[in-house]
Amino acid sequence: MLGAVVVPAALFAYVAWVSWGSIVQLTDDRLVRSLDVLHEQALKVLTTGNLVLDEIVESVENATPDQITAREGELHRRLKRVADLLPQVQSIWVIDRDGYALANSYFVPAPRGASLADRDFFRAQIDRDVGTYVSSVYTPRLIEGPSFFSMSRRLNGPNGSFQGVASVSMLPGDFEKFYREIARSPGEVFALMREDGAFLARWPAGPLADTKLPAASRFFGEIARAPQRGLYSGVSRIDGVERRVGYRRIEGFPVYVVASVEAASIRAEWLAGLRGHLVFGLPATLLLLWVLWVAHQRTASLYAEAMRREAAETALRQAQRLEAVGRLTGGVAHDFNNLLMVISGSADRLRRLVDGEKESRLVEMITTAAKRGETLTRQLLSFSRQQAVSPQSIDLAQRMPELSELIRRSLADDVEVVIDVPGRVCPVKVDPSEFEVAVLNICVNARDAMPKGGRLVVRVRDAVLDEEGENGLAGAFVSLSFIDTGTGIPEELLPRVFEPFFTTKETAKGTGLGLSQVYGFARQAGGDVRITSRVGEGTRVTLWLPWVAFEPAAVAEAPPEPATRSAERRTVLVVEDNRSVADVCGAYLEQLGYDVRVAASPRDALATLRGADEPNGAGRADDSREARRVSDSGEARRASDSGEARRAHGVDLVLSDILMPGGMSGVDLTRELRALDPGLPVVLMTGFSDRAGEVARDGFPVLRKPFDIGQLERELAAALARPDGSAAA
Repeated sequence: MLGAVVVPAALFAYVAWVSWGSIVQLTDDRLVRSLDVLHEQALKVLTTGNLVLDEIVESVENATPDQITAREGELHRRLKRVADLLPQVQSIWVIDRDGYALANSYFVPAPRGASLADRDFFRAQIDRDVGTYVSSVYTPRLIEGPSFFSMSRRLNGPNGSFQGVASVSMLPGDFEKFYREIARSPGEVFALMREDGAFLARWPAGPLADTKLPAASRFFGEIARAPQRGLYSGVSRIDGVERRVGYRRIEGFPVYVVASVEAASIRAEWLAGLRGHLVFGLPATLLLLWVLWVAHQRTASLYAEAMRREAAETALRQAQRLEAVGRLTGGVAHDFNNLLMVISGSADRLRRLVDGEKESRLVEMITTAAKRGETLTRQLLSFSRQQAVSPQSIDLAQRMPELSELIRRSLADDVEVVIDVPGRVCPVKVDPSEFEVAVLNICVNARDAMPKGGRLVVRVRDAVLDEEGENGLAGAFVSLSFIDTGTGIPEELLPRVFEPFFTTKETAKGTGLGLSQVYGFARQAGGDVRITSRVGEGTRVTLWLPWVAFEPAAVAEAPPEPATRSAERRTVLVVEDNRSVADVCGAYLEQLGYDVRVAASPRDALATLRGADEPNGAGRADDSREARRVSDSGEARRASDSGEARRAHGVDLVLSDILMPGGMSGVDLTRELRALDPGLPVVLMTGFSDRAGEVARDGFPVLRKPFDIGQLERELAAALARPDGSAAA
């Protein structure tokens, strides 16, 4: 649309510029042609007057005043005949040296009552012969009639002395009549002017007597530069009107013809031409604009839809990227937790074997490093949304004020904290511990962004979102916003802030897992997290959590007491494909007083419990026998069986990993065991599994790797304490 205006406007401006140049050139051409006509007419008239003067001078040359007076009658008839034949000639005079008329074309005898010695056409000839002299415009003194200007010639005596002048009077009106006839528009001005700026004739007519251009007029500057002819633009010093002026000197005479056109007339002619272009161009431009506007209106929704789709695709790509990173981190966490299990278990065994201070300190360092690794792994699993959670219904309007002291302790003393919650219930269903970790991670990031102090506002609000809103979320939500006045985050870094291990902090000041835990927590809770920031203005982190019906928290049951050691030794079947992890678990169990049997896979475990290989399992018999390892110490303990009723398969509890190769997982094993022996207690363990939530819903306890001997003891005691061998859902 801008082009539809700019391009025609540019074309119109170009046409206007070209048209202006054409109008100016056309005006100059008209002025030149007018000057040619004016020059021809003035030259003819002045040449005629000059011829008349030649004849008069020839007739009275070397005659005395008395001789001329004696011939007055003859001269009168001759002068009258000439004046009658030439309409532009008003009168012809012969004047003596004192300025009195000797003969004329009007009267006989000539009037002698007044002297003409004060006229410039007389004075100019007294001192020397100046040739033909053109006078100013005068009002007649000796007769009644119109104004005139004279052409005079000096009369010399026999010895060359001044004897008077011969004068031919011209009528300006005849010139003005001619000028009026050739004029084409009201804006044109024609004039006959002496070289000193005195007007001899002018149209439109005006007072000519004593009318003269000022000495500072541009006309004099132009004739000084180009004496014969020229064109220029300027403002008249007489009437103040801007004009385009052309002038030309009449050959042989100190007189110029002048033609001019008012600038307003030139512009009016130019604008009249442009109106012709506008008559066609403006409607066409308006029609084009209308068509474009209609097209714009029709396609605006398409553009908006395209932008919405692009935003949705960008969000989807970001979510897919984070999802891929989450799957990768989950897979890494499984192996990492197995390694940590071996490290922490081995360190625990070493702690009992070493006595030296130095060795004990080294074992403690290994244990500390393993715990830090466990924390990092838990954060990674939280990001990948594969951390087992225990969601509960909590009211954020009540919970956030309760956490205010925790939030303030996580910030610096020079940071003001404002908790802004509504006066109504804002219930959400989240894991309380994971929720507190997410809140602390956000607050710690806000603290680091405000090294010189600032303000943190924690705001809880209800919100209803549609699918075109925040990341495709729809329904009732509770928004939890953290707004700080910190340094802000550059725009180009915002898409990466939720990536694990991405951090802008200095080395050793951050792991880059804080916001990734927040992201995983929000997504696992069925919501989302959004971050907006401007450098130098602060950052806003908003958690969108689904609104749920509020359910009062159930009273937590007291954790079961560890089972009292009895004289009877019990047997635990450890199902673990990782031999090192199986060794650690066996060592823990032996330390707790259990006999241990080990199976390398769920199928081997079933074969052990059934007392034979599975049907059609001849091909796996050797593998099962090799994988089924019974520790020497465990066999020795079983030899001292107290005689208490035992299960037919000799196993009192199964401790199994969830994720194992071979097509059968620990979850599948528990379901087979329920069918085989419903009362057999089963405790599952995992370093990572996306089925951990499913296991918890099925009622089996889950031990998170790496675990210590105390955690193992509590879980085994709780499982053995339940008569049916199952965990509470």
